[in-house]
Amino acid sequence: MQMIKTLVMGAGAVGAASVALVAVPDHDAEKSANESSPASELCLKGDLDLFDGVSSKCFSRDELLALRDRPVVDMQGQPVAVSMSHPTDMSVPAEDCRTCRDYGEMSFDGWYALSSREMRREAYFVRACGLLAALANAQPASSTYFSNGSPEAEEVAKLARTMKFGEAGPGEDIHVEKEPGAIWRISSGDMNWQIHEIANADFDNDGVEEIMAFTVGAPEGGTATFYNAGLLEKDAAGAALAFTPLSYGRDKAAGAGL
Repeated sequence: MQMIKTLVMGAGAVGAASVALVAVPDHDAEKSANESSPASELCLKGDLDLFDGVSSKCFSRDELLALRDRPVVDMQGQPVAVSMSHPTDMSVPAEDCRTCRDYGEMSFDGWYALSSREMRREAYFVRACGLLAALANAQPASSTYFSNGSPEAEEVAKLARTMKFGEAGPGEDIHVEKEPGAIWRISSGDMNWQIHEIANADFDNDGVEEIMAFTVGAPEGGTATFYNAGLLEKDAAGAALAFTPLSYGRDKAAGAGL
């Protein structure tokens, strides 16, 4: 299966959106793969916490693209800025980037985050702008193997047994609970983590519906939090639920393909 290219942040990149966006696919699993064209509408199941002031509603592609002008926010929901340095002339003062449009234009011109502090701030833009690019280019699926648009609790439990955060993995007993907003809370031993469903659509142009999701996990009492993004996938009836991590490159986050 062809993977959509990227969107992964590593340890410490917390603050996943507590939302799920859903495209409305044709649920006839016998239909052939769709042609490559963006979905006409994606509907938020909760507020989109990657940008300032984006509340639950359905979005057209144009409305999604308009979010490029909304301030990107940090894990506390506060607008964040990254200081970008000139690509060739260090005497030129650095300039602040606050939106995905800023980030796309400055990245295209070669501006970059110079210090480790600014690179950490840039991670918010890679995450938010990369996700926005993926959502805007999502396609309606012609086939789906998710009943009611989500996995079953038993499938999530089986998937959870395969997941690791750093060196830590689940124990023998796994407890799974689904909360409103398509958020799965999972606990096992001293590990607690969540899977946040973000969007149902065809993200890799194979005609089959995937669920874009965030995973956030941390050992109980620990300080490290592990964040990842990827696709929850079922490619056939009865197939095991899989999670394919994504890794968004800087070019895609800057708006390539939009």
